[in-house]
Amino acid sequence: MATITLAICARNAADIIGDCLNSIAAQTVVPEVIVVAVDDDDDPTIPVAEHYGAHVIVAHSSGLYEARNAVLDSCETDYLAFTDADCVLVPEWIAHAKAVLDTRIDVAGGTGRHPAIGKRNLASWLHHMWFIVETECTGETQGIIGGNSYFRTDALRAVGGWLQLKGHSAAEDMYIAHALQEAGHKLWFDERIAAQHHYETRLKGLWRKAVMMGKDIVVMMRAAGIRSGLWWYTLAIPCLAAMALSGLILAGLWHGVIGGLIGATPLALTFTFLAVRFRSVRTAAPRWIARWILIWPYSIGILKGLVSPIPIESTDRLNRTEALGRAA
Repeated sequence: MATITLAICARNAADIIGDCLNSIAAQTVVPEVIVVAVDDDDDPTIPVAEHYGAHVIVAHSSGLYEARNAVLDSCETDYLAFTDADCVLVPEWIAHAKAVLDTRIDVAGGTGRHPAIGKRNLASWLHHMWFIVETECTGETQGIIGGNSYFRTDALRAVGGWLQLKGHSAAEDMYIAHALQEAGHKLWFDERIAAQHHYETRLKGLWRKAVMMGKDIVVMMRAAGIRSGLWWYTLAIPCLAAMALSGLILAGLWHGVIGGLIGATPLALTFTFLAVRFRSVRTAAPRWIARWILIWPYSIGILKGLVSPIPIESTDRLNRTEALGRAA
């Protein structure tokens, strides 16, 4: 029978991790190993995690990529799953995740729904609407959510795990999804595998997250050499934002009709794209609104990512992985 490790990569999460660990203890199928990975020896999360019986790893990391790799390096089970300290798992989470990997041998990893719990306000709504995972149906998918993910351990090792991007903590899920698919594996979405999530409730905090997400996804793709459609889609985002802003300025300072047409074009294009993507105007509309509110900090992050240095460790790890793949 296949075994599974469930890991939480946490930082100063002593006040919030209890609900997550309680939801793990309440699983209908309990994971063989529960791991909490922290950055430093003095993290206050450690005694709380140990109180719940979790095995603590001090990753000495500066970001999520390093922490994920530290967990992978220590994993001795067939499957490895991740959630976040601010998530609460449905009781059948482990059972359903194992069932997917047990029965679908061509699937190397998967994800599920990420419904909101906790305080509801504008910031949490915007944060929730930023993600599209709630719009999917059970079946093959193209990506995962890092805080709601499960993998075959040997598949993760075969692709070299995550890039060693020191100081970066966003888009690690996009990287590993890309690496697994490039290796010929499939990813799976299951509506029953839900990790309820406490979304950001402060607009200032959400702004910082959006900047970080934009920066890290560009740094990740530069480090990994990814130049697929995702790369050009990401680079198009600040261009669309600039076009909308230029149209607004032109409408006010020069010609209302011409400026209005220029400003309305990216709005219409993005709405059409989302409506086609989701096959529903009702589903697309709130996500379109959220994206156009968050496009400004996200665009700032993208531009920062284009000029940020790439940690040398990331290219070293990627080169070693490519060499292993050629040798195999």
